[in-house]
Amino acid sequence: MHQPHVVILESRRFPDITEQWYNIAVGALTQQGITFSRVTVPSSADLPLALRMLLDAAHNQDSANLRTPDGYLVLGLDYKGDVAEQTHYAISEKLLDLATDAGLPLSTVMTFEKEGEELGQAATRYTSKIQLAVQSLVNLMMLRHQLYNVPFAAAA
Repeated sequence: MHQPHVVILESRRFPDITEQWYNIAVGALTQQGITFSRVTVPSSADLPLALRMLLDAAHNQDSANLRTPDGYLVLGLDYKGDVAEQTHYAISEKLLDLATDAGLPLSTVMTFEKEGEELGQAATRYTSKIQLAVQSLVNLMMLRHQLYNVPFAAAA
């Protein structure tokens, strides 16, 4: 079996926060023995298009720059002053729809902060959510592997 690989796709609208989130995700993935690639976009609104492009590139396998991932971890933070709450949830839904249609494991930490003072605390407040998202992604990847590969008992 090959070493699992995950693409971390993140919005960089709030780089100080998302950098901390990225480091938490990397630590959790590394503990699981999972390699990763990083793809960044300027804002959460760009995440669905970036995911669509990544899915297309992985499907076509024409890109020598991209290792075919076993799953995707999406990190994004929106703030009431930047984007409407409905837009934030529409972005989250689109990401889920894309992954569901492709049948690929996806886990997200997409959060929406309503108050400015909470934005500063977002870097550390979501540590457990990011760790849980990584574990959820690992579980989905394991399920996909079990469904698409010959069981060890049948191969013996």
